[in-house]
Amino acid sequence: MAPKRQIKGGNIQELVNPSAYKSNLQALDFLRNFAAVIAGIVVGICGVVGWHGFIYHFLSQLACAGAMILKGCTKPSQYFVSWNTLLFHSALSSTTLLSYILFWMIFYNLCHVF
Repeated sequence: MAPKRQIKGGNIQELVNPSAYKSNLQALDFLRNFAAVIAGIVVGICGVVGWHGFIYHFLSQLACAGAMILKGCTKPSQYFVSWNTLLFHSALSSTTLLSYILFWMIFYNLCHVF
């Protein structure tokens, strides 16, 4: 188990409000799912096919993390336990990946097949 970071007399787990932390993670999940849906729609309309279409999913998740930083999360230690949480939490989860694939296929079929 990794050692706990000490912050001014207490550890970080004592300083985190669980309900606020859960709310922050839910907001991050919502933003990542929204970015996956929008990216799937754009990639489907553009007609991207094959495995290289997944590159756009990874780019959209990276852009999502960048948007969070630009939006006001320049000090993620105030909102999350670490930078890794902001950058990688649910970035490759089944929810975001399957939402991306669903909208990618729907809009590809609507624009290029039918």
